[in-house]
Amino acid sequence: MDMDMDKAWRPQEVEQRMYREWEAAGLFTADPKSRRPKFSVVMPPPNVTGELHLGHATNDTVQDIYVRYKRLRGYEVLWLPGTDHAAIATQNVLEKRLAAEGRTKEQLGRAGFEKVVEEWYAQVGARIVDQLKRLGYIADWSRLRFTMDDAYVRAVREAFVRLYDDGLIYRGPRIVNWCPRCQSSISDLEVDWREHMDTLYYIRYDMADGDGALTVATVRPETMLADTGVAVNPDDERYRRFVGRMARLPIVGRELPVVADAYVKQDFGTGALKVTPGHDPNDYEIGQRHGLEILTCIDKAGNIVSDEWVPDELRTRDAPTARDRVVEMLRDREHLVRTEPYAHEVGHCDRCGEVIEPLIDEQWWCAMPELRDPAVKVVEDGRVEFVPRRYTKVYLDWMAGLRDWNVSRQLWLGHRIPIYYCDNAAGHDGAGVHAWASVDEPEACPVCGKVKTRQDPDVLDTWFSSALWPFATMGWPAPSEDLDAFFPTAMLGTAREIIFLWVARMIMTSLRFMGDIPFSTVLINAVIQDRHGQRMSKSKGNGVDPLEMIDKYGADAVRAWAAEVALRGQDVRFDEAKIEGYKNFANKIWNASRLVLGAAEGVVTRPAAELAAAGALTPFDRWILSRLDALIDEVTGALDGWDPGTAIEAIRRFAWDEFADWYLEAAKPAFHAEDAADPARVASSSVAVHVVRSLVVMLNPFTPFISEAVWQRLDAGGEPLIARRAESPWPVSLGLRDEGLETEMTVLFDAVKAVREAAGGLRSSRRQDLGMAVRRVAALPGQELLESDFGRAALARLAGVQPAESVDAAATVVVSGLEVRLSAPVAAGEGGGAGQTDRTGMERQLEQTKAKIVALEARLANDDFVAKARPEVVQQARDDLQTARDRLVILEEAFTSA
Repeated sequence: MDMDMDKAWRPQEVEQRMYREWEAAGLFTADPKSRRPKFSVVMPPPNVTGELHLGHATNDTVQDIYVRYKRLRGYEVLWLPGTDHAAIATQNVLEKRLAAEGRTKEQLGRAGFEKVVEEWYAQVGARIVDQLKRLGYIADWSRLRFTMDDAYVRAVREAFVRLYDDGLIYRGPRIVNWCPRCQSSISDLEVDWREHMDTLYYIRYDMADGDGALTVATVRPETMLADTGVAVNPDDERYRRFVGRMARLPIVGRELPVVADAYVKQDFGTGALKVTPGHDPNDYEIGQRHGLEILTCIDKAGNIVSDEWVPDELRTRDAPTARDRVVEMLRDREHLVRTEPYAHEVGHCDRCGEVIEPLIDEQWWCAMPELRDPAVKVVEDGRVEFVPRRYTKVYLDWMAGLRDWNVSRQLWLGHRIPIYYCDNAAGHDGAGVHAWASVDEPEACPVCGKVKTRQDPDVLDTWFSSALWPFATMGWPAPSEDLDAFFPTAMLGTAREIIFLWVARMIMTSLRFMGDIPFSTVLINAVIQDRHGQRMSKSKGNGVDPLEMIDKYGADAVRAWAAEVALRGQDVRFDEAKIEGYKNFANKIWNASRLVLGAAEGVVTRPAAELAAAGALTPFDRWILSRLDALIDEVTGALDGWDPGTAIEAIRRFAWDEFADWYLEAAKPAFHAEDAADPARVASSSVAVHVVRSLVVMLNPFTPFISEAVWQRLDAGGEPLIARRAESPWPVSLGLRDEGLETEMTVLFDAVKAVREAAGGLRSSRRQDLGMAVRRVAALPGQELLESDFGRAALARLAGVQPAESVDAAATVVVSGLEVRLSAPVAAGEGGGAGQTDRTGMERQLEQTKAKIVALEARLANDDFVAKARPEVVQQARDDLQTARDRLVILEEAFTSA
């Protein structure tokens, strides 16, 4: 063992150097030919131009924990990393840069712009990867993939062509999220919903036959120009007489059918809804159900169209200006009933901030039913599981109402749609017969043989390429060793907001193209909020830079925090103090290891199990080995059950409270024996080294740097923990669990704490001058050790007092049915006897216990606590309450008899 250790753990001086050594040694590379069991994970690809954020820190840390854990358990592990081209985000950045230079992408042309894109990716593409490495991730960087790599591009084209040839991809008009600034449709995820304070307008629609009127409420009166119906709830008795009749559209004069649809909310506005299928996705669905006409009154630039049915004075106006004029016209014609302030959420493009305009547009679509049904079944059958389990229902509910997927974007950056048109074909949209899909760029039209062809100008939605991630990264559609060895993957870590946009689509495409699920477990990480409970974002300026936390506290501390919170609940408020706490914990581990290695210097240690079998261990030695066995089982079970938070908390509790604070303190006399061959020193040193060795292995998935630093000193000259081994280094239980001894030690430790507190309140300036006597006042489990010579001596030494036959009680404490009296020592035969009991001290214990009972009863009477707290926390509160009640009974009996 290497005993050379500084007095404090300094992560900033160690972590990056250690990581570079691991990487240079090729320790992260997976071997598909290995005969070990396989475990694989694909890293969710961050934007290649992105910055590290807390979402990466929590999500990817959990993955790294499992990658390291499985390596330690003897698996051949592949953690395959990659980055995404982030089409809209990157194009926006580059267009702004070009604008600052006085240029546009149109001036460059498509080929010129693509060259700018390639240069940009080369310039910034490695930044996010370098940032991920700061957290110590052992992804197989030799297999780093990028969604615009040549091989990946071919995989995307192959998937599109197969779906197109199978009739699942088609072109047609449907409603989309349109960004007037980006001039593209965008996905639901790219819509940033912001609260607006607007006006709710109540507008009267007269019935065409002159008998009555309906009043509708809307925040967008300008879209009424394209209304083609009015809808009411079929259960709303107020409007039943209007269903099936025609209403007249104000200003335009168009007659609109009144339909009954369950979507309409009776308690919103007036309960009557204007239906504009061309400008609202929900209205579009209503229109489809009732066969309503689809009209468009706002164009792609956000202006009112100039169609003949639009009043002249509104044509070509931008939507906000048109709204003001429509309201004036309604007021002038006495159709504006009233207005009121109204707060609601409005969709914005999350890249440029422009208000989204839902509108009908010709786009490429992927039909969902044939892909959806198998993806529903594998989740219903449990082949794909969500953690936490509640997201299973979220997934299935969304899949039940799945609409066809808009897979095209009107951008220049991204995967160009592999549809080709012959110049002989009619129409730019490929409406003629000479249109086809092709993986390779065609040399000629397959119909007429013309050499000149053109490719569809649109690109694919980024999520289309991401949907292939688990298998396209491993070489699909070509056969590969990686696919044979590592597909399907074992788990996926991700966020809840992309369950539908990404997770569901990976399951669908994997079943379609690979005939198997892409992963068996989906871990949904909590959203990290700021300390006020707000979602972190650049626009709010409330984000936390993980790199700053690493610089301040070390990567290990950030990782341990991430492990604790990642899968705990839906939302977690960021608490920097927790990260600082884990930095202090790392230092505690360092100092405890330093003490143990110093004590073991020159000692020929022996296996702990061998010493236990020989009866060479003290109760303290046997207790810590029993607790270590319990810890190994708890940590292993928690990790196997996808609960890293429970695992790291258990390790921290054991290492700090039981090992460092109790065992090492108790073992110091044996550690200080001058003779390295002293049996007590050999036993305690052997046990302590065994515990440290087991601890650092279990800590390695969470805090790899400090655990590796300690491991190298335990195993001087040996290979790193993450290196492949002939045998798994993961600790296993020695079968030394002794719950009876654990109960006895708990009584001893409770007594030590109580005596320390009582001794501190006495006037003596030196606690070691105080005498101590123990007697039983009630029979309870766990008293035997404390009543033994060993137990009394241990209590006296740990509490800093001296054992005595009898004392004149200056202070009295009662612990688990045992009365401990403290005073100045009295020699045997010199009187004193039972002495005068310290009634004041016992009264104080009675009051403290009663107060604790009241507090615990109030906590357990709180329905929110019982319903929302983790089950183990609630159970602990119940156990503490019962313990306090038992203690009260004993205290009252002791006080009465005193």
